[in-house]
Amino acid sequence: MAGKHSKSFFDFRKNVLVTEPKTKEQAPISLPFKIIIVFLIASLSLSLVFVGTEFLPSVLHKNMLRKAARTFSTNKSHVGLELLSQQNPDIKAWLKIDKTNINYAVCQNADDSYYTNHNQRGKKSRYGALTMSSNDDITRQNGDKNIVIFGNNMRDGSMFGSLKEYRKLDFYKQHPLIRLYHDDIWENYVVFSVMLLSASADDSAAFKPYKSHFADEQEFNDWYSETVARSLINTTVDIKHGDDLLTLVTVAKDFDGARLVVMAKKVDDWTAERIDVSNASVNAKIKYPQVWYTQRGLQYPY
Repeated sequence: MAGKHSKSFFDFRKNVLVTEPKTKEQAPISLPFKIIIVFLIASLSLSLVFVGTEFLPSVLHKNMLRKAARTFSTNKSHVGLELLSQQNPDIKAWLKIDKTNINYAVCQNADDSYYTNHNQRGKKSRYGALTMSSNDDITRQNGDKNIVIFGNNMRDGSMFGSLKEYRKLDFYKQHPLIRLYHDDIWENYVVFSVMLLSASADDSAAFKPYKSHFADEQEFNDWYSETVARSLINTTVDIKHGDDLLTLVTVAKDFDGARLVVMAKKVDDWTAERIDVSNASVNAKIKYPQVWYTQRGLQYPY
């Protein structure tokens, strides 16, 4: 019936228009106006794409992180960490750098790459989560002297996105301490080296930054001297054979395969409260990875 009514209506209008005066023809839409319309539609589409792919995931991710931090901080630390580990048993610790964005759970999985694209709840996410090397034992019962934690360098500053601030001397002086919680213990670590390294093996034969076991004191001293030579900052913080170490790693943009590595040594509460890095300075002769020199057309001097 709807089709018949429609046909009758248009037939009726057709007959009436024969006796009605001609109406003025509608002016054609100008080309500039069409271009403006197309531009506005394209802009709206791009805005919707941005909201769907960038803004909304960022908001959801930050909300999840805030909830996790609230769960951890509003309970006793061991209770908060237990509640979070009930959501994901891969959560093993909590990492915090006061007055920075870094205040997150630390996960561990047999696949070291898993948390590069999964969040701390084990859900797919480009933000990933902080993840401890699968080779490490956070309790150090196996004699592990260097705990290594990886995190993505996100543009919004989340995860290890703010770790790059350690390249600045003033930031280092204001944030020399890193805190790590696990097994009902808060541990303090003072940063002793900030390095720009390469993920490739160009000069890693002489220096393995993530080394966790040392055969003897001489091997350790040789390794430590490399961390001093390569540090962007002369931190004035000394370490010795037998110290427990913590290493934070994220991607850098200086060259393909660049990594920013922040290393710290464990100190007791008394020392942490009295840390003085006021004499720290910029390293005037930094030893960079070989690729850094190659990209600048320079001969590798080491």
